[in-house]
Amino acid sequence: MPLIYIQGEEEKRKHIHYEVDPELPSLGEGGMGQVLRGVRVNETNGVRMDVAIKFLFEDLPAHAIERAKREASIQIHNENLVEMFGFIEVVENPDSARPIKRYHVVSELLQGVMLFDLLNGKTTDKYGNEVPFAQELYSKYQNDRFGFAVFIVKNILSGLMALHDKGYIHRDLDPSNIMITTDRKVKIIDFGIAKQLDNLNTQDQQLTSTGQFIGKAAYAAPELVLGDVHNQDKTTDLYAVGIMLFQFITGTMPFEGTMAELIKKQLNEKIPLKMIPYKAVRNIVAKATAKKQADRYQSATEMRVDLEHLSKADAVPSATSTGQVVASIADVKSNKTKLIGIIAAAVVVLGIIIGIAVSGGSDSPKEEAAPQQTEAVEPAYDVVAEFNKAKDKLSNAATIQEGIDILNEIAAKHGSEKDAADAIALLAALTQPEDSEISSDEVKELRSLTEKAVKRDAKKAHQYAEAAYKANPQSYKAVFELATDYLAGEVRTGDANVQDIAKAAKLLEEGVKFARLGGNQEYVKLFQTRIDQARSLAGAE
Repeated sequence: MPLIYIQGEEEKRKHIHYEVDPELPSLGEGGMGQVLRGVRVNETNGVRMDVAIKFLFEDLPAHAIERAKREASIQIHNENLVEMFGFIEVVENPDSARPIKRYHVVSELLQGVMLFDLLNGKTTDKYGNEVPFAQELYSKYQNDRFGFAVFIVKNILSGLMALHDKGYIHRDLDPSNIMITTDRKVKIIDFGIAKQLDNLNTQDQQLTSTGQFIGKAAYAAPELVLGDVHNQDKTTDLYAVGIMLFQFITGTMPFEGTMAELIKKQLNEKIPLKMIPYKAVRNIVAKATAKKQADRYQSATEMRVDLEHLSKADAVPSATSTGQVVASIADVKSNKTKLIGIIAAAVVVLGIIIGIAVSGGSDSPKEEAAPQQTEAVEPAYDVVAEFNKAKDKLSNAATIQEGIDILNEIAAKHGSEKDAADAIALLAALTQPEDSEISSDEVKELRSLTEKAVKRDAKKAHQYAEAAYKANPQSYKAVFELATDYLAGEVRTGDANVQDIAKAAKLLEEGVKFARLGGNQEYVKLFQTRIDQARSLAGAE
């Protein structure tokens, strides 16, 4: 069966088209259409990228088509957001009396596990393949709820920062719209009911009566359940994040019941903060989920700053909350599976109190015990989060230097850390004088944006490539930069003695495996091109 070729007017102008093999299995089917695997082809440079293409059903009402257009229009490149590539309208038989219009939504192809499924113990993708990153996170969820919650929520907030900065709110945040990907990302997906902050369309204006709302009641802010579209803003999304933070820490939801009951509770009942054993986290959840919008965090950045300031000391349940934790256990003791985290916290705290009581009951001379000093612990530097922030800064002409400064800080102060490899590899690519066509779309774009801000230096670029590989030999981005250096020699490194075709070939064969494991098809193709070059050069010697 021949390939399906898709190209709209916008794609023609950009010299891009999409190809779909109809014999490949479907990626899924929902209420609006069937999703198939496709390939995005850049006709200018030949770069091919795997994508997901939703073929919308023919009988969809007009408002559903508009919703799909809106979703596809939110095109933001960010580590924590699914990337949308466009809405394509194709007219079949345009010269006939009844031409047929077919609609498609194209997005980044994501592989991995939904956060909702992970919380329920699933760590395999839709094909039954284990996802190592999901396994790691589930183990953390079981053994370190505090660390798990902070990590996931910080990633969600990073995505929201980018979404909100572009003038959109999501309005449907919950674990079923967060994906844990095979290439170790936490991605917000599904912009189907996202709204522009400065614009209300017809569909939005219809959702204004009490009880009529879009989203999920268990995570919905009061203004969302009321259908009060005019007052839905950034704080509406942050309310949902606060609910998720509560859920990740306690293992249960603050409110349960039918949809009608949940709506009533979101409007009238306070979040049961006593169930959270960590005082600092209670304060964050309380602020995020305040009923009055003015009392909430006013930006994702503000909430993330408070999470950044959490220290190891904050991960210890406070003794003053023991009675509150025990009371919370009594409130929900009918559901044993949801009490594991709370009971564990209570046991730890009670153990502390019992220990104090025993030590204080001896007949030794009465001396006032010196108060224990808790050493302040600086919040850990999150290399991945800083790297994401750097790329966001580099994408904005006004903040390019800030982005470069962050990358340099990662390289200088955290260059030995495994998570720093991709950041240093990007530094190598940006510093590289040779403007190679064989690079990822992201690297090409960032090189173009930073051309005037970064001093091109072949020797420095090679040093970065070596440092990135040393930090993490399994980083396919680091492997790609270093292998390309060995392949090109003096052209890229400034040193004629660096060229080593055999070493380059070996690195490329390793790197393509890591790219496949990471699910990055763009890099798989880039590696294959380099492998072909290495074989050609080896044959010529």
